[in-house]
Amino acid sequence: EPVTRDEAEDYYDVIAHPMDFQTMQNKCSCASYRSVQEFLTDMKQVFTNAELYNCRGSHVLTCMVKTEQCLVALLHKHLPGHPYVRRKRKKFPDQLPEDEGDSEPEPVGQSRGRRQKK
Repeated sequence: EPVTRDEAEDYYDVIAHPMDFQTMQNKCSCASYRSVQEFLTDMKQVFTNAELYNCRGSHVLTCMVKTEQCLVALLHKHLPGHPYVRRKRKKFPDQLPEDEGDSEPEPVGQSRGRRQKK
């Protein structure tokens, strides 16, 4: 399901192009995808967003890494002519850059393993 502001109030400040599995399922049900590549683009966006928003070692990110590995295996088996290549972030900073005017840590999105502000 799409991330709500109740779950992570800063999610839409950090993530410019939100995508989630429920939205993808709805698009499949409505035959909205015009190509396999369009589907794979949304899939890559889900994993890229998870990698961007969640801390290294968080439960959410750990699950997403395993999910992506399973997806790649399924794609090779069922859609061998459609390669799945996604650039991964080289560095996972444990903390976000300090926001101007903020001096106190903010426990935002803790349940999702969000990087904490300085």
